[in-house]
Amino acid sequence: MCPLDLKRAIFLLTLFPSLLVPALLEAQQEVVPELRGEVRVGLQPLTEGTVILHLVSDDSSGEVDSVRVGTDGSFILPLPHVPDHASRPEIFFASVEYGGLLYFGPAVTEAIHLDSLYLIQAYDTVSVPPGGAQLPLSVRNLFLEKAKEGWTVTDVFELRNEGDRTLYSPAEGFVWRYPLPQSVTDFEVGQGDMPPDVIRFVKGHLEVYSPLPPGNRFLMVRYRLPQDDFVLPMPGTTDRMEVLVREPAPAVEFPPLSPTSPVEMEPGNAFRRFVGENLFDEEVRSVMAAEPWSLPAEWLGLFVTALLGAAGVVAYRLRGGGPSRSTASPDQEPTRAGILMSIARLDDDFEESVEKSVEGREEYLAARRRLLSNLRRLS
Repeated sequence: MCPLDLKRAIFLLTLFPSLLVPALLEAQQEVVPELRGEVRVGLQPLTEGTVILHLVSDDSSGEVDSVRVGTDGSFILPLPHVPDHASRPEIFFASVEYGGLLYFGPAVTEAIHLDSLYLIQAYDTVSVPPGGAQLPLSVRNLFLEKAKEGWTVTDVFELRNEGDRTLYSPAEGFVWRYPLPQSVTDFEVGQGDMPPDVIRFVKGHLEVYSPLPPGNRFLMVRYRLPQDDFVLPMPGTTDRMEVLVREPAPAVEFPPLSPTSPVEMEPGNAFRRFVGENLFDEEVRSVMAAEPWSLPAEWLGLFVTALLGAAGVVAYRLRGGGPSRSTASPDQEPTRAGILMSIARLDDDFEESVEKSVEGREEYLAARRRLLSNLRRLS
């Protein structure tokens, strides 16, 4: 089993800028530049082994010193100087090899970090079966942003090793495996607390090749889903699942998740939320809501034209511009001359009107067509 290399350790330590925040309060007494610590395996001290001090700076990185642990697991490592990240941007940390794996202590960047016991926690190991370990998810967050076709996805996992041993693959295969939607494209690894080179996408599955110590581990991946509708397989136990859809986005649902109050990550960056808890062997589906029925544009245009035409005829008749059955006697028929006069008056009224809107023109043309139809009937 190959141990984690130094580059991976540096990657992990540089992910947490909170460790680099200067201390608010310096010790009043003179600080001794040394790291006093202890190595534990589970709850017991490591009785033999070598602790290695590492230094990472802008200019270089590598091993600085090493020391053997005592029978009680304790050690003292001298530092070249008191750390002060504000004036000297450096990171000190220590590691120990146990059971073929490297375990790392926290980053040391300030003098105040030397005041407390420096703990390196190691664990016994247990190998996983050929299909990898079955681990529950404490939380899974799926961030969706609507693309021209389908979705752009950021998928964040918090997986949990509930045991007391580090999981590893004796054949250097994957330690944990999880299915993703079959249509995934453009897969890439984002920041998490595992180096990118131990996370891969193989035949529709997310695979982790890094040993997994007890506790929670975060990983983030990004990919594209080319279709609006997709199926998200979720085998095993998931304590909490959230799908967050960035606005603006079409109406969509994710059964069996339930919609809840939206959240605004920052001003102008709002997300719709769908949440499910205590899920087991579920499938989350994206279901695009049906578009509300609407009259096709061409039919709507014809309908409006007909309506405006009828309104124009009524308005013309109310103005006395043409014969009306409501004012004519039953035996009175329109004459050819009367219709021609009505057409002339209609033309004059339209030409003299100050505003010639689209609606007004439609009314005028509809009324004129009606009069011309009456005229042709008399011919």
